[in-house]
Amino acid sequence: MKRILFFVWFIMFGSTLLHAAEPTKAASNATAGTVTCNSAQITWTNGDGGWRIVVVKEGSAVNANPVDGNSYSAFANFGTGTQLGTGNYVCFNNITNNVTITNLKNNTTYHVAVFEHDGTGPDYLTSNPATLSFTTKTLTLGFTYSVGKDSCEGSNKVTFTNTSTANYGGIKYTWFFGDGQQDTGKNATHVYNKGGSFIVTLTANPANNCIDNYANPKQVFIVPRPVAIPFEKTNDTIQCFEGHIFRLDDKTTLAKIPKCAYIRTWYFTASDSATIPNPVKVFTKAGKYRVFYKAETLYDNNRTGCIDTTSMVLEVVPSPSSGVSINDSIQCLNGNNFTFDNRFPGLVTFSWDFGGGNVVATKTASKSYTAVGTYPVIHEAFSNIGCNSKDTVYVVVKANVNPTFTGLPAKVCQGSPAITLSPVNPNGKFFGANFGGTNTFLPTGIGNLKIKYVVADSFCPDSSEQTINISPAPKLNLGRDTTLCDGNSMDITITNPGNITWYDGNTSRTRTFFAASTYWAEVDDNGCKASDTIKIFEDVSPQVTLPADTLLCAGALLKLSVPPFSGNIIWSNGSKDTAIYVSSAGLYRVTLTNKCGTATDEIYINVTSGFCDVFLPNAFTPNGDGRNDYFEITGKGLIPTWLIIYNRWGEIIYDSHTTGVHNRWDGRYQGEIVQEGLYTYLFRYENRTGNRIRRNTIKEAVMVLR
Repeated sequence: MKRILFFVWFIMFGSTLLHAAEPTKAASNATAGTVTCNSAQITWTNGDGGWRIVVVKEGSAVNANPVDGNSYSAFANFGTGTQLGTGNYVCFNNITNNVTITNLKNNTTYHVAVFEHDGTGPDYLTSNPATLSFTTKTLTLGFTYSVGKDSCEGSNKVTFTNTSTANYGGIKYTWFFGDGQQDTGKNATHVYNKGGSFIVTLTANPANNCIDNYANPKQVFIVPRPVAIPFEKTNDTIQCFEGHIFRLDDKTTLAKIPKCAYIRTWYFTASDSATIPNPVKVFTKAGKYRVFYKAETLYDNNRTGCIDTTSMVLEVVPSPSSGVSINDSIQCLNGNNFTFDNRFPGLVTFSWDFGGGNVVATKTASKSYTAVGTYPVIHEAFSNIGCNSKDTVYVVVKANVNPTFTGLPAKVCQGSPAITLSPVNPNGKFFGANFGGTNTFLPTGIGNLKIKYVVADSFCPDSSEQTINISPAPKLNLGRDTTLCDGNSMDITITNPGNITWYDGNTSRTRTFFAASTYWAEVDDNGCKASDTIKIFEDVSPQVTLPADTLLCAGALLKLSVPPFSGNIIWSNGSKDTAIYVSSAGLYRVTLTNKCGTATDEIYINVTSGFCDVFLPNAFTPNGDGRNDYFEITGKGLIPTWLIIYNRWGEIIYDSHTTGVHNRWDGRYQGEIVQEGLYTYLFRYENRTGNRIRRNTIKEAVMVLR
């Protein structure tokens, strides 16, 4: 049997083996066609072999060749065919020129080698096989998202950022937001118009056999927004003020999402609110009130800021009695008349109860009272919308004040002492000119003046008025103080109207005065008096006589004086004394002035060139013959104070400070008569004129003869 089988195999294949030969032309132009994330289409140009095998390796070039005589299992599913060496897998063994390799990794480089063989044997051409390399596609989808500060239904804005990566382009992205809405583009933004958790999916096309969709495991959560629906439970939003009470509730809706609820807040005023489900509200006065209602979503019992607000108007109809008006609710007793009215619109009935059975059923009513006091008036009214009310108002009757005052005379003289006025009611105030204090009137004006006293009571003010006549005060002027000269007299005449009284009781209008004294007079004009005083002095006209023009020795003083004088004295040198001392040449003038006149005199003084008031000997003979034995300096009014004498060598030979004789020298030095010759000396002296002292120093020389 074995022989028969061998024969058959030989008939079928043996002849081929006997005739097979190794190809001589290798395959060429190996090319990767369509490459996806997990597959690649490989084509090539066949060589001269009848068959060929394709070997593929991941990451590096094919480094193992097929061996002649060995047949290899080939599968296009990479990694399942025969492995040559390490990592070299046979993926094709056939007669065609293309193959699609599958089971590849994405973003991975693969190397390909195409070997020709004869199909029997087989015999492989391993030199210069056709080779190529390719990299598979890659696509990794992903995205992140962020929600702004507002994550509430309808006002949120979610931003989706695409983080996908791929090594090829031309990809179209589609976003599925989970709420039935979708968008295209690499990135996207979306506003959710309903609350809840949403799974967002990103798809890519083409995917090139890569995973083409990605659903972010972190769902987008949108807080549902409540729909605020407040209402008044009895549907009575307009109520009368008396007994009104509003019972509030709400039918707010919120999407049924786990952990979500809502909290309500009622705002009645800026400072009045409530968060309870069914508040009741009573207002303190009538009016229309807009009540604001706010619903806010809570998530996991925390506020979310997702709110809906609305408002409703509640109206409190005023009490029918609220329209009461009174012409003046506080009146003075004198002439009081209270008028009552109710101006509330739509009144049906009304009544005024003044007490004591006095009830008036008219719209308006009047009432007067005879005594001071506070009086209640009860008013009841019904309106045409079914509101009724009863209210009590009060009117007050006040006592009148007394504004009169005393103490103001009908007539007074200008400048008279202040007048104190006495009001009956001390709580008022005086108005008018010349008030020096609260109740003190100063009569400084002229003519008729009105004085008004006002009691400024809050309810019953009153005032009174009086007139005073202020006569002008007389002005008496006796004239300025004056001086009578040289025994003269003067007349004074008073022309003021009224009675005259002089200091001595005399009433004449004209008086003649001869002597110096102080005189006064008074005039009385209908009780308004004035007085004045005048001083009269006596004096004589001034007289002055200066000495005749004279000659004055050099260095001498001359006293010029005038007799005692009570007026003004002015010398030509500006002095105002009674005497001056002169020592220089010139014209000297003196002027005496008083209220009786002026007198002037002058003197001209010449001054000699030398000291004519001192006699200075120029020689003497100290020989003891009794004639001209001394050198002696003399002069009129002379007071010698020092004499010092020098010899020709400048040596002091005489000093009066040691001898006490200041104006005489005996011609001796150390007891001996000095030699004949010229001796220099220094002489000092004083002249007294009145209380003036003049000091002079003379430097000269004297000749000693023997």
